[in-house]
Amino acid sequence: MTIIQVTAENFTPRVQRWLQKSQTAKLLHLFDQVINLIDADGEIISVVQPKIRPGPFSLLIGEERPFPTHIAPFAPVTKTEAGLIIGPVEIDCRPAELWHPVPEWLQLHGQKEQWLGNLAEMQTAVNKHLDSLGVISPANFTARFEDIIAELRAVGFAADPAAWQTAVTKLAGFGPGFTPAGDDFLVGFLYSLWATRRADDVVELAKVVVETAVPRTTQLSAAWLQAAGRGEAVEPWHELVAALLNQANWQMPLAKILHTGATSGVAAVMGFVTAVAHPAR
Repeated sequence: MTIIQVTAENFTPRVQRWLQKSQTAKLLHLFDQVINLIDADGEIISVVQPKIRPGPFSLLIGEERPFPTHIAPFAPVTKTEAGLIIGPVEIDCRPAELWHPVPEWLQLHGQKEQWLGNLAEMQTAVNKHLDSLGVISPANFTARFEDIIAELRAVGFAADPAAWQTAVTKLAGFGPGFTPAGDDFLVGFLYSLWATRRADDVVELAKVVVETAVPRTTQLSAAWLQAAGRGEAVEPWHELVAALLNQANWQMPLAKILHTGATSGVAAVMGFVTAVAHPAR
């Protein structure tokens, strides 16, 4: 067996801690540019190639090559002092830089009057992207999304947390795939909380959403929801936040998000735009 040696370019503090844990790990999902690993505690990290971009629980390597051509679906996973071994692939994590996954939500909240005027144009971009997707579009979920947001607005967290839980339950796990569209929408909804509320308030609100949704969805989608509950996002969301803060070209990072996955990105943006445009009490 030929050993393939690659170098990690960056990882998050969470991934760094994951590598240092003594728990064993195994391969959860194997895709062309992403390998999802899960340890005995149920915590997931993703080994990703450059086109995927850094994310809340990602370890970015510097090479592009289809993973399945080298790694078998049930290849063993070993943690080493240097990093990771997945089948014949040895990943040296020692040169990796730390990448911090939380965008500048605090500043975005402080300047929300400045960027809220872009919402209509964002919604137009979402609609155009949905039209381009055709039959695979989550547009048929739009009515359900809007109904849930209306419920969330009506009940309010402080007034009736149980009603919030009921509303979130209707979205959690809704739709096909490893990250169902309903969960992706909730990820965007959580980002809207971070963008429009004080951090102290968001922690409790996000806890209700995450604890309600996580038991009702896939392992991978649960990891994304938990990350969003902490305010963590993939790099294009960082770029979008920075562009909104600087009154720069936000259309480019928004397009990157919309093209994430088959429908994950557009569903998340739908959650973000819908919730920001119609905030809960």
